[in-house]
This record gives sequence, structure tokens and C-alpha cells, in this order.
Amino acid sequence: MTQLHDTTESIKGKHLTKAERAQIKILKQENYSNRDIAARLGRAPQTINNEIKRGTVRQIRRQKQNGKTYDYEY
Repeated sequence: MTQLHDTTESIKGKHLTKAERAQIKILKQENYSNRDIAARLGRAPQTINNEIKRGTVRQIRRQKQNGKTYDYEY
């Protein structure tokens, strides 16, 4: 049986858009959890986790301090 009134916009296997990646970056900077971000974007929490792991780069500011930042443009 085919659904005529499907409310989901994204389909399984579809890549994240640049706008979604930008929104992930903004929400992570505002200290939202991965689950909160996933709920806002309508994506699975694991998708957000994978994207953050894939897009996270280490930045060395000083010799003693190491920080991580998420960057969606590669």
C-alpha cells in the first residue's frame, strides 16, 4: 500500500545538505546535544554523531591546549 500523504521530506540514504551542516555547526556552538540537534533536523541521532565525527578537526592553539571544532566545509 502506497502512502499518499507522506510528511517526511528526506529519504533514507540522502546526504545532509549544506544548510543542515551549517545548522549542526551553529547548534553545536550553542551546546545543544546530538539528540536535540537530530530532533530539530528530523534526522537520526547517529547521523548527527557520524557527521560531527567526520567533520571535527583538531586545532592546536598553544602547546598545552588542544581543542576540537566542527567544520562543515571540507
